[in-house]
Amino acid sequence: MKKLYVLLAVCSFPVLGQAQTVSFTQQALGGNVPYNPCTVDMDGDHLDDVVAIGSNQLKVWKQLASGGFTLATYAVTGLGLGNATPDWSIAAGDFDGNGFTDLVLGNGSRVSLVKANTTGTGYALSTYPQNIFTQRTNFIDIDNDGNLDLWACHDVAQSHAYRNDGAGNLNFDISLMPTLAVGGNYASIWTDYNSDGHIDMYLAKCRSGAPVGDPQRINLLYKNNGDGTYTEVGAAAGVNDGAQSWSTAVEDFDNDGDMDMVLSNISDQNRFYVNNGDGTFTDMYASSGIAAQVGSWELQSADFNNDGFVDFLWENGKELYLNNGNGTFTGYDLPFGQGGIADLNNDGFLDVQVGSNIYMNNGNPNKWIKVTLQGVESNRNGIGARVEIEGTWGKQTREIRSGQGFSNMSTLNAHFGIGSATAIPVVRVVWPSGTVDEYLNVSTNSTLFVLEGSSPALGVNNPSATKFTISPNPAKDVINVTFANDTQLASAQIFDLTGRKVMDSAINVNQIGVKSLSNGAYVLLLTDVDGKTYSQKFIKE
Repeated sequence: MKKLYVLLAVCSFPVLGQAQTVSFTQQALGGNVPYNPCTVDMDGDHLDDVVAIGSNQLKVWKQLASGGFTLATYAVTGLGLGNATPDWSIAAGDFDGNGFTDLVLGNGSRVSLVKANTTGTGYALSTYPQNIFTQRTNFIDIDNDGNLDLWACHDVAQSHAYRNDGAGNLNFDISLMPTLAVGGNYASIWTDYNSDGHIDMYLAKCRSGAPVGDPQRINLLYKNNGDGTYTEVGAAAGVNDGAQSWSTAVEDFDNDGDMDMVLSNISDQNRFYVNNGDGTFTDMYASSGIAAQVGSWELQSADFNNDGFVDFLWENGKELYLNNGNGTFTGYDLPFGQGGIADLNNDGFLDVQVGSNIYMNNGNPNKWIKVTLQGVESNRNGIGARVEIEGTWGKQTREIRSGQGFSNMSTLNAHFGIGSATAIPVVRVVWPSGTVDEYLNVSTNSTLFVLEGSSPALGVNNPSATKFTISPNPAKDVINVTFANDTQLASAQIFDLTGRKVMDSAINVNQIGVKSLSNGAYVLLLTDVDGKTYSQKFIKE
């Protein structure tokens, strides 16, 4: 039986429109999901799926474009047994760049990988020998070389880094990110807090039994120096809280273009750090309207009512806090306080998967846009990218992250609500590589697929978009590809602007036939004989 849960937001937003009712309908998933929720696109179709770890098997409820799910079960020897369980955390990302999503499992004694094969038809399990009481795990390109690395928080000792060698392997290497060599490391969140184009990391710490002032319970902020090194600046930034933190929700809660923090503690008090725009933060918790209660272990953020302001789920007494758009939040009770957050029926409103149930968001009249990414110079998922939209409401900003909060995995798509606005003048993607793509006058209530370098912003250096030219453009029957050097091409793929692949062929003397394509805009993705990829947009007329 479906159950309906309704919340009424009684606040107003003069720019984005009046707040709307937030309601969820409980829907049974049709199977047992015993571990931490994971809702992410597993097969590259830009639709979020539901993932479950079982004994010797991986279950994926694949979302169908027509609605609903189809269950795919994969035999994976050893998965869900012994050390190969996500007891503490799960994160997802395509670390080998083959187009299919891989998983990392955080266990009480080991880190394990579940790696997809090159066709997405099977998975293999590998477990690292290093002993680690794993808390939060993340896929993130720590050294910004275009390959996803792996990060794992350690509860009782120095946290672990695993370096991507570019050949499909993640190798244990603490020197990649040498943090303070003590335990209490609970939840890492990777964010560009100072908006300088380099990804930083905030680390929530909570060593059980540690006395006040012990470094095992003082939070750390690692500033990216832009040269492959990081410097700890928590005290200077004003975020070196020592009240034993479990997790942090990092978003631009006030829509001013920089990232703020809601911090959940188990002693003393929680924090609402508002970004001052100069590398420092001010705690505004006392005036935020968030309850004074402590003890929550999970914080997750998203715009649930599509009013244009980011809300958060809190595994505590009042589970949903709606953002009033004026620096305050209003709390509402729900039957759930955490889960995997994703659009699981492709209607533009974010749903929550909790155990064997999905709480489907019933939506409202507010409009939305969803942005899906595919990196070329950057990692394939675009993890670490910043997505911005601009309009009459000002600016909204999202960051693409693998692993937010303490334990769960949510969508890798960027989701925006825009209230009653009728147009989106600018969508901008700032990639980890430095490439900037811009799309103008984007339709509301739509999904925008962005291939890195396909729509370069004027006046911005876009490495992936300047290495070759397309002629003629617009084209009728064929397009010719010309490189400035002697690049040898192996294959070509053409996508429409929804992300659907419409052509896949070998290169014939750097000439591609496009006569069969319908009129419109497309993205050409080229792969050379060394496996490097390049992209540009063209018009078929």
